[in-house]
Amino acid sequence: MRRGSRVLGLWLTTAFRATPGLTVLMGAAVMANAAFGPLATLGIKWVVDAMTGGGDPTAGVVLLVASLTVTLLARSLTTPLGDTLAERIFLYVERDLLRLTTAIPSLAHHEDRELADRISLLEQQRRRLGAIWQLLGAVSAVTSVVTVVVLLASVHPLLVLLLPLAAVVAVVDARGKQAQRTLINSHEHLRRLGTATLDTLADPGPGLEVRCFGLAPTLLRVASATMMLRYWRYRRATLRWAGRTALAWLVFLLGYAVGVVWVVSRLLAGTSSVGDLVLVVLIAPQVAATAGLLISSSRVIAEVWDTFERYFWLREYAADHSWDESRTAPPERLSRGIELRGVGFDYPSTTTNGSAEGSRHRALHGVDLVLPAGSTVALVGDNGAGKSTLVKLLARLYDPTSGQVLVDGTPLTELDPRLWRARTSAGFQDFARWELTAGHAVGVGDLPHLDDRSRVSAASTAGQAQDLITSLPQTFDTQLGAGYEDGVGLSGGQWQRLALSRAFMRTRPLLMLLDEPTAALDPEAEHAIYEQYASAAARVAAETGGITVLVSHRFSTVRLADLIVVVGEGRVLEQGTHAELLAAGGRYAELFELQAHAYR
Repeated sequence: MRRGSRVLGLWLTTAFRATPGLTVLMGAAVMANAAFGPLATLGIKWVVDAMTGGGDPTAGVVLLVASLTVTLLARSLTTPLGDTLAERIFLYVERDLLRLTTAIPSLAHHEDRELADRISLLEQQRRRLGAIWQLLGAVSAVTSVVTVVVLLASVHPLLVLLLPLAAVVAVVDARGKQAQRTLINSHEHLRRLGTATLDTLADPGPGLEVRCFGLAPTLLRVASATMMLRYWRYRRATLRWAGRTALAWLVFLLGYAVGVVWVVSRLLAGTSSVGDLVLVVLIAPQVAATAGLLISSSRVIAEVWDTFERYFWLREYAADHSWDESRTAPPERLSRGIELRGVGFDYPSTTTNGSAEGSRHRALHGVDLVLPAGSTVALVGDNGAGKSTLVKLLARLYDPTSGQVLVDGTPLTELDPRLWRARTSAGFQDFARWELTAGHAVGVGDLPHLDDRSRVSAASTAGQAQDLITSLPQTFDTQLGAGYEDGVGLSGGQWQRLALSRAFMRTRPLLMLLDEPTAALDPEAEHAIYEQYASAAARVAAETGGITVLVSHRFSTVRLADLIVVVGEGRVLEQGTHAELLAAGGRYAELFELQAHAYR
């Protein structure tokens, strides 16, 4: 109950936060339409009774004209006001959703299937969050119901029984819609799978492989089968819902017909007036409209409520998973280094049928490792060994499931996360392709110096992107991205050079993370890049005691590191210098020999 009231409060306050004046005006228009609409029927009854009984019809005419005037004015306002209000709230909510998702410092909500499904549904349905008029419509429905009840009771109290029949229709309809929503929620993973497959077909990136291997027909079949499975289950639930609602409507109409016949019999017996009969006949569309309003309101309210519950959940999740900003700042200079003490980490997992059951995938097991201050550390191992997970923990994209990461003896969790990130620089294999100007595509690596042309130029030189930038039509001011009118498209290797240059923007990092950042480059270019990294690492080590962590499969680069760590199945298998590990004849020596043999 408490959670429900908080969700309702979020619904109400969202509209007022976005545009309070427009929300109040819309509410007034909706309420006026609901209250004065049925009163026009009462005005007609008074006119008819006055004319058939020889009375004065003035009061009835005044009520009729006033009701019609207010109703028409209110209805002329609700559509444009509703559209404007919904758009304004949507813009507010769009910004808030981006703020919430980007404020979560970890990556768990992207890699946990259940969380990803929730956020995916919320993103699809985010326009519902602008539907404050639906809530006002529910209040309007209640107002209309009260007015209709009073009018029916004025003829005879038994006629009020028509409203419970309408309520039955609303309940049946709401339950059918709830079953449909439950099915949509439980099958969201099928929609995402089908959409992802179709996106692969439309994406020019994998287009070469799709055409080369003739994958298009197979991918289309997979996408079609996945989405059609979801469709047939959705169709079955919808038809069941429609059939039950139609049956409920038939019961209501039968009850209404009995009511009209009964009023006619009372008129013939002289216990009801002609005006009573006219009121009951004319109110028939209003009773049906009120029932329909109750149905649509209950259905849409349930849909919007479901979306606002997800919105409320995301706000709670973001608050619960935000890292408290500690006053402990990272040291200006590392004196001892970074230590991983008994570190374990679990990724969320799913069952083979795709249903999330809270199972976990263990990626790291009791890792004990010391990264000395001022050192260059290379992580090597097979794919899936845990190298990238270690990088993510060092960047604090995750916190360990067990154990601690210590920075000069202080737990990383006690350091201000934003300040720690500000003292970290990184280059990744999965880099972003920022379609900005070339200078800004490099400068975002250190936002305070985004427009510092000298620093951007130096970083571009270090990242081997200077020749690329000088060859562009407007050099640093060239718009990147072929989709723009004056934009320039780049190759994968060119984009990667810009990403590498971003990693050089911060000149005094305590930690530089390089997770296979040269995968799209040829060996010669990679060697030149790592010479720059070695130079930067030496400078950073001298100035801040900073540590450079390198993940690479090319041992010609790895051998230059001060410390080489061999990772396998989430554990540290070996560590030492290149010479020490070769002499030990272990896993590193085996991998090195395999790669060296390939070049002979």
